[in-house]
Amino acid sequence: MKRIVFGIILILLILGILVGYEWYGAYKKSKLIEKGIFPKEPFPIQPETPRWQIPFLTLFQYLTKAWFCLGMAFLIAGAIETFIPKELIIKHLGRQSPKAYFIAAFGGPLLSVCSCSVIPLFAAIKKRGAGLGPAITFLLATPAVNPAAVILTFSLISWKFAIGRIVLALSAAIITGAILEAIWTTEEEKKGLLSQLKVEYQEKQLKLKEDLKEWLINVWDFVKKIFPLVLFGIFIIGIVKIFLSSQIISKYLGQGFWQIALASILGVVMYTPTLVEIPFIRELLVLGMGTGPAIAFLLTAPALSLPSMLGVSRVIGWKQVLNYALLMWILGIIGGLIFAFLVPRVILL
Repeated sequence: MKRIVFGIILILLILGILVGYEWYGAYKKSKLIEKGIFPKEPFPIQPETPRWQIPFLTLFQYLTKAWFCLGMAFLIAGAIETFIPKELIIKHLGRQSPKAYFIAAFGGPLLSVCSCSVIPLFAAIKKRGAGLGPAITFLLATPAVNPAAVILTFSLISWKFAIGRIVLALSAAIITGAILEAIWTTEEEKKGLLSQLKVEYQEKQLKLKEDLKEWLINVWDFVKKIFPLVLFGIFIIGIVKIFLSSQIISKYLGQGFWQIALASILGVVMYTPTLVEIPFIRELLVLGMGTGPAIAFLLTAPALSLPSMLGVSRVIGWKQVLNYALLMWILGIIGGLIFAFLVPRVILL
């Protein structure tokens, strides 16, 4: 019991630092934007920037914005792997528990992390015995309904977009998780896992020095497994940026089915750091983007990206990754069509 308590305290401490850092950053950014001051982009990409530099600048932008959150996420993932018993994870996020989807959907967003920073946490809870469905719901809902991002959506765009983002993103995450659970989980996997895990956990006691060493080893295992692929994915997105500008995107993203489908697929593959998608979409709305494509992008872009899919593929394999990417694309289209019908236009102040 002491081992679990120590682990929970450690996780809460790191989580408190992470949430405080994210919320303080969002608060500072919102105050500057209220004054008409938009924070300068680190390593900005200008129209005159040589094309060969764009992938490298994109990578540097990500590292300067996400290094702290990603580092904290790896520390939390290592702590979950080291200190939290598998049967505890299974009890709350296991395949047998319907409430697991709601815990994953509503609890995950409190972490305030992006689609790449959530990967180590997803890997940790999956490795510790969480069901595929709840784990996928956690993976998708956590960045998509980030509280700071929702507040900024309300502040910069409208309350209708903020509510639409919450309802549609949570629904999409739960539906996707439930479908993947039904498709990929065998009956054998649903049975008998708890008894094996209880035997393993009963033998472990708190040994501070050894446990801290094990924690750091587990952190490093997650880093070397996931981090290189995330960086590779960011670099690929930088190459894509050479051929895709916001002007081109806004030209083809008015209101309509195909425009919504395009926005949804762009959201699936593009990486946008936490909170960046909101001023980005606001500017596209000013340039004539439809409300349907806008909400479709806000549903898919924060939840997943090419870099995050590369990282997740090391945890569950490419077949499941392609499945949830396809489902999220389809649900992004459906969400965009519903929102475009209910909110055909928005007045930006």
